[in-house]
Amino acid sequence: MSLLQVFNRIPPPDPNVSLVDEAHVQDAMYNLLDSSVWGLKTTLYPYQRRSAALMLQKEASPEKVLDPRLVSMARDDGSPWYIDPVAGTVLSEPRVYDGVRGGILAEEMGSGKTLICLSLILASKDLPTEAPDLYQGGRPPVRHRVASLADMAASCATRHAAPWKPFFQVSKDLDYAHCIAALQRNPGYYLRPLPDVRRGARRASEFPQKPKMIYLSSATVIVVPSNLLLQWRQEIAKHTDGLKVLVLAAGDAPVPRPRDLLDYDILLFSQSKFEKIVKTEGGIDESLSSVHFKRCIVDEGHKLGNSRIGHRSNLLTGLDSMHFSSRWIVTGTPSHGLFGVDESRQTTDHAHIGDELPQTNGAGSRSAAEMEKKDLQRLGSISSLYLKARPWANTFQEVEDTPADWDTYLLLPKHNPRSYGRWDCLKSTLNSLIIRHQIGEMEDMLPPVDERIVVLDGSYQDKLSLNIFSMMIIFNSVQSQRTDMDYFFHPRQRKSLLQIVHNLKQTSFFGGSFFASDEIAKAVQTAEEFLREKKVPVSPEDESLLREAIDLGHVAVKNKLRGLSNQFHEMPVCVRDFPAKAGQAWSLDGEDDGTVCTSSSLLQSLQKLLYDSITEPQKLNSLLNGGLLQEGKQERDKILASQSSDTERSGKEKKKKSSETLAGNTKLGDDSPRKSRPRGVATKPQDDIDVDDMPTALQSTTITSTVSAKLSYLIDSITKHQEREKMIIFYENDNVAWYLANMLDVLQIQHLIYAKGLTTERRAQYVDTFHHNPRFRVLLMDLSQAAFGLDMREASRIYFINPVLNPQVEAQAIGRVRRISQQKPVSVETLVLKNSIDEVILERKRHMTQAEHRQVKSILDVQNIYNWIKNVRVTRLDDTDGSNESQMAPLRSRQHVFGRGFGRSVHPDDGLVAVESPTRGTNGRDGPWSSVAIVGTKRAHDVGPGGDVAIGTDEKLALVSRPARRVRFAAGSDDEE
Repeated sequence: MSLLQVFNRIPPPDPNVSLVDEAHVQDAMYNLLDSSVWGLKTTLYPYQRRSAALMLQKEASPEKVLDPRLVSMARDDGSPWYIDPVAGTVLSEPRVYDGVRGGILAEEMGSGKTLICLSLILASKDLPTEAPDLYQGGRPPVRHRVASLADMAASCATRHAAPWKPFFQVSKDLDYAHCIAALQRNPGYYLRPLPDVRRGARRASEFPQKPKMIYLSSATVIVVPSNLLLQWRQEIAKHTDGLKVLVLAAGDAPVPRPRDLLDYDILLFSQSKFEKIVKTEGGIDESLSSVHFKRCIVDEGHKLGNSRIGHRSNLLTGLDSMHFSSRWIVTGTPSHGLFGVDESRQTTDHAHIGDELPQTNGAGSRSAAEMEKKDLQRLGSISSLYLKARPWANTFQEVEDTPADWDTYLLLPKHNPRSYGRWDCLKSTLNSLIIRHQIGEMEDMLPPVDERIVVLDGSYQDKLSLNIFSMMIIFNSVQSQRTDMDYFFHPRQRKSLLQIVHNLKQTSFFGGSFFASDEIAKAVQTAEEFLREKKVPVSPEDESLLREAIDLGHVAVKNKLRGLSNQFHEMPVCVRDFPAKAGQAWSLDGEDDGTVCTSSSLLQSLQKLLYDSITEPQKLNSLLNGGLLQEGKQERDKILASQSSDTERSGKEKKKKSSETLAGNTKLGDDSPRKSRPRGVATKPQDDIDVDDMPTALQSTTITSTVSAKLSYLIDSITKHQEREKMIIFYENDNVAWYLANMLDVLQIQHLIYAKGLTTERRAQYVDTFHHNPRFRVLLMDLSQAAFGLDMREASRIYFINPVLNPQVEAQAIGRVRRISQQKPVSVETLVLKNSIDEVILERKRHMTQAEHRQVKSILDVQNIYNWIKNVRVTRLDDTDGSNESQMAPLRSRQHVFGRGFGRSVHPDDGLVAVESPTRGTNGRDGPWSSVAIVGTKRAHDVGPGGDVAIGTDEKLALVSRPARRVRFAAGSDDEE
């Protein structure tokens, strides 16, 4: 038995209307079960109805829960008695508690948890919020002067939580305006005594503090991650009608007064805004602490599990300062190791995450137990500190009961020798807190997922780049005797080794720019001298390895195409039928033998030059009759000058940050592309020109191959599917995203880059644009930004440029697309380059248990991967005819260089959907976004996707401009967790 199995076997929701006494609540539950909630524009699926109805049932009539600490025993006559084996207490009668008014909504990723919450809010928004039992009753308040009978009656009704809104809703044909006005003038409230203040005087103060007035509100407070705020606003607008929503996001706008807050149905906070209020005020805002809200919902609230009694997060501190009748957490993964087991996705490519923990042994068993312990402790923090579930939230001040330590009663002996947990106690506790359906119950409603592993042979240049890294590792290992501090695998070189891993991942896409020819030649010369001098004894095996690596080094130094890749820091591509036979001037090597070896930057410059001339025959003829030769030479020289300038400008930085030279004059590899990208022209776009209407000299110019097998495959796939489907391409390396984006620009494929460096507002704008602007077909997304809860249902195809080691990270990324609202089957392809680190990651992933995955903090913690890098070998290179094209990966379909819309470039914000700035008051019936004019032209690359600055400034975003010359990665940059 494991915690994951207990989680996946939680009984599905089974609401029972008969358990609720209040008639209006029963009606609301029936409305939810029938999906006939007033104001709900979307029909709920059956499982969504059950979940929402059970949430309302738990709020209105929480069931009695037997103290989970007790074990029932039978007397001789069969009657039960109860024992607490930890405390040694024996009871003749059971001890029960009221269940939690709230809990954890833990439905599967993409199952519509937001819609479930909105339906609950709509169904109950007209039901009154009652004062806590402790503050009910007492003497009625006395006014300073006599009020009207209507006001006194209204005050009495609201104080006692009379359900007046449903009555007037049914009787809306009659005129009750004065009655409604009186009720709104006299909101319900209760008086909460202030805590005693310690004073230095012996006597108590003669002027005791007045109790605080707490207003009763039917509103729901929702706290969401900042990047999901816009998504919530859009879901409210899409699925509901009539909700009054107050959005509190970025900015310093103050919180409205308590009486004003009573007008809203939802207070929607971004988490950053909420925490800012807590930090600024030294606690929660006075207005928020003066209102008792119906409920609180924390989206992706599993982070609350990181708090402890002595170390509470700002989020938890703020929530504890407010008053709620019900508390909910919404998350598909209540803790790191708890997620739904999707049997349909259990293939041989994935470890079986349902494996029993006892099957592991030794260190693996201890690791599994430790991970499970942390998950249990997170659940304990959520239960006791946020949900206030008893007995776990009991305190020493409660004289009628005793505190219950979660770790003592729910951790198992394997987690802690001093714990006495039992599986039955754990099951009953989780069943009382968590609402979720097993994934098999909603399998038919989620779109099917076709997962494929695409293994690519790799071009000659791919294999050469991989072998150069192998060569460097072999040189270093043999010459350091695998012991010295300048050995790559020495414990003190872990940071260097992490950079090698990062570079190896990039090399499986493109690695031609990593080592200069003189660096390779120097390393080869040092290895040859090492063998000649024989100062250090070398085994026959090591000598053989060294000689193979030396031979490979000579091949690499002589390889012209690899040298061009490093010199220009560009991905070479081959182009046929170059216009006006000017290919020699636009090629990287200055040659034209029928195919031209050029780059994306040169092609973009060529496109822009001809675009400006396409409607001016005289100018175009001038270019086609010799002008292109001169322009090409200038562009090529400009790139080389820019590269040289960057080298000089970063000289000082390079001395500080350049990759360290270790044993055998070996280096880690540096990728240093040019910083600037081609600058566009801010001109008014002309009408698109079909390929058939272009001059004959331009119609046949096509790209036939690229230096990278993965790039060629992606180009073929994207161009094949872009008309019918949108795509998300997940990357882990910033440089890879830059190289790919450059080629998409050449092919006029509109795309966005969802990168680490973007602001929250910019990320929301990109997601909204991807959803609503049909011209944007591709989203490049950093794998680390595949956030919990992010809805990217517009896409139906996913590509992973590298295999993802952790299956939960992969599942989260796929979960952005596989959602209940997805209208198409989902296709997922993982690209794997043969004989690269990709294969090792994929193979090891298949055989790792879930506990092993969770133990891994860095990819180097996986022994098989570590050993593969440590014992890497030089692989055989294919025979080629020596031409550039024979060393590249051919495209299945040639791509026109001068296709529709080529060469345009306007403002970087062109086509983006403008997101309305969050204001203090936003009615959910109004769309929370507005569109700007859409012009299908290319965005300028000096600012590029995500640029928040105007054209012409020197500021650049990290992923918009080329990556910095010295790309360094911290020791944790390859963490998979």
